[in-house]
Amino acid sequence: MSLMREEDKLDVLLTQEAGELPPPPVVDEAITPWKRAIYRIVWGIGLTTCTLNVWIVKDLMVAVGTVLLWLGFRALRRENRCFTACWVISLIEAAFQFAGLILNATIWVSEQPLSWLSYSGLMLPLIQYICLWQGIIEVRRRAGQPAEARAAGALIWFYLVLAAFALLNVQGLILVGALLVVYILILRSLSKFAHLLDEAGYQVQPAPVRVSDRSIWITWFVALLVCISVATLLFSRYPMEWTPRPEGEQAGLEEIRSNLVELGVPEQVADDLSAEDLSSLEGALRVEAEVTEAPFNNGKMMYTSTGVYYSEYVVKELKATNLAVELPGKRWKVIHHFQWQVQPKYRTTECIALKSAAHTGVEGVHMEGTVTGRLLYDKDGTTYLGDYYRLEEEVFATNSIFWSPTEKHLFMALFSIPLGGENCRGYLTYPMSAGENSKILQSWMNYTHQVGFWNYPLMTAEEYEKLGIWRSGSFQTAQASINWISEETEEDPA
Repeated sequence: MSLMREEDKLDVLLTQEAGELPPPPVVDEAITPWKRAIYRIVWGIGLTTCTLNVWIVKDLMVAVGTVLLWLGFRALRRENRCFTACWVISLIEAAFQFAGLILNATIWVSEQPLSWLSYSGLMLPLIQYICLWQGIIEVRRRAGQPAEARAAGALIWFYLVLAAFALLNVQGLILVGALLVVYILILRSLSKFAHLLDEAGYQVQPAPVRVSDRSIWITWFVALLVCISVATLLFSRYPMEWTPRPEGEQAGLEEIRSNLVELGVPEQVADDLSAEDLSSLEGALRVEAEVTEAPFNNGKMMYTSTGVYYSEYVVKELKATNLAVELPGKRWKVIHHFQWQVQPKYRTTECIALKSAAHTGVEGVHMEGTVTGRLLYDKDGTTYLGDYYRLEEEVFATNSIFWSPTEKHLFMALFSIPLGGENCRGYLTYPMSAGENSKILQSWMNYTHQVGFWNYPLMTAEEYEKLGIWRSGSFQTAQASINWISEETEEDPA
């Protein structure tokens, strides 16, 4: 027997030491891909099913969970037919989620809810959970273990109960807390399947892939960022139609216009009235006017000598002129006119919520028609006209989290300011009558405008107005009103 050289002894020693060390993570993953796949699937189910509706946390959870599900089932797609079905469903779910996250940046979701898409979104996870249940049973059967997967079966029943509660709009803090506890226990039991195959010595061979996990993550989020940005730029506004104002629109009505200006109607308001609205003011007896300038900025923080702070607004972007024009026969015409004195920075969606004098609870006050109006702006020396995107009467309850719901009866006017328009303005008007006992009357409007850059998921000015909050997040609301006395006074014309 020849003596072992020193170099050979060193090689043997290194080999023995290396065998005692744990394999690196990459090697361990190659040996037991089942663990990583199951962990990804469990986390994916958790993040896409139980989300936190806070800021954009919900959308981030869905975006991450969708990729985790797809990666988890991608590794197992060739293990059996059920896992293949799970992988195909995860691809469909990824497409649905991708489209949904992009639609959240547009007005389409609030304007035309896709109910069929919601119902499809409920069915896909259920089918996937059934396939997951059967896929795990098949793997355990091949590994020589009991052919059962109780945690996966419990997940199916839990999802059915959760979907039923969602469709029936069942609420309650205690119920939600109990469901959350049950859900966590189910996912915890489901994650234990990751260790069952180690006990049997069964090995799952990962399906070959051409694109790495890292590339999938990068591609997914870059594509989302680009598509959401494009959708926000192109589809965060109402589709508006504008036409040049006809020349001489108020021809033949000069006398009526002159009388209104003498009574106190500002010339800008008189100029913006349509021929029909101007002619309806023939024979006006008096005009009550209130002008409000409202800021859509945070102002400058000021402090008093006692240390109390307040906001001082140097710039007030919006000018609201509110008019009550008295006509013969105890009739009135109310006009709410707005004008942007400074170019608005954000031009997405606008909302005017108008509460007429007939809806303020004063006895004997009646609407003699409905609310009408129009929009105007100037560009290159030409004035353009447009109708409101939507102008209709609504009865709704505010859904603010700060107080109990309150029913409101308002006229809602929705529109978008043109991107290149200057001197943007418009008005709303309606006719009314007041009885003999009607004295102090009031009509007011809320103008809601986006003031902040971040607005995802996209909220319209109408949705913000219905929350009943004036200053919060990316929107602000300015209020303007007109208060007047309907009965004749000594100052009134005879």
